[in-house]
Amino acid sequence: WNALDAMLSASAERGEIELFLADRIWPDATSSPDQGWVDLLAAEHGASSQVLDLRGDPDRSAEIINEWVSDQTEGLIEDLIDPSGLGGSTVLVLTDAIYFEAKWERPFGKYGEVAALFERADGTSVETSYMVERELADLRGSGDGWVAAEIPYRGSDYSMLVVVPDEGRFDEMRDQLALTLITEVDQQMTTGPYQLRLPKWDNKSDIDLLPWLEAIGVAPGSYPLISPPAFLGGAVHAANIAVDETGTIAAAATGLVFGESGPAEPELDVFADQPFLYLIRHRPTGVVLFAGQVMDPTA
Repeated sequence: WNALDAMLSASAERGEIELFLADRIWPDATSSPDQGWVDLLAAEHGASSQVLDLRGDPDRSAEIINEWVSDQTEGLIEDLIDPSGLGGSTVLVLTDAIYFEAKWERPFGKYGEVAALFERADGTSVETSYMVERELADLRGSGDGWVAAEIPYRGSDYSMLVVVPDEGRFDEMRDQLALTLITEVDQQMTTGPYQLRLPKWDNKSDIDLLPWLEAIGVAPGSYPLISPPAFLGGAVHAANIAVDETGTIAAAATGLVFGESGPAEPELDVFADQPFLYLIRHRPTGVVLFAGQVMDPTA
């Protein structure tokens, strides 16, 4: 990861691109995560650490975490952590953030914009304005169910890959949007002249990751290096991206909230709130050392 991080940063510098990656762990003041694990995150992922009163003061803790996230994302992600997600069982929060700002290698604008319909997935359409470029000769291609183009940013080390599924096949292509589809696209891409029509967009999204993490078995999980009873009890992701004629500004942040299991639900109530007997005994042998009764504990 360190090697990859260095490569990303070097590529960004060559292309006059702003790229920031940051990780931080936020242990509760009462918890003691395994020091080897903390050192590993620091050494291999550059993760810093800051102790907070997650249990006692969730409001202030969330404020501090959100301020850090906002600083790392140039204000694009402001309220990642909701204080209601912190509290009595929280032992640690893990956050990461990314900020990316880059200009296109070839800015749009020479051919102006054109107005045309955008066909939504539900069959309805909306008129939108498209950026147009007719003199591109970079990577583009087509395959079974898709056409695609790779639009480079300055320096060419970074690019935006745009994959447009055929009508009626969006869900099918999206389900393959992992190594399978990306590999197929890369194999089919060739250089040559092509025309691109791309809308500008500005989108912000907030996602609850917990259901997905539960589905793949990551949550609640077991995280003994945080603490023996630690489990993943909350996971949120926020993203903000703006694309226009000049380039792209994007930021994203993820927060994972780890709690400790509370006591199991009682199957039986034993309330000594009326006269009771007691025995003090040696458990291995059963020898009773004392026997008595309590008729009035205040007497």
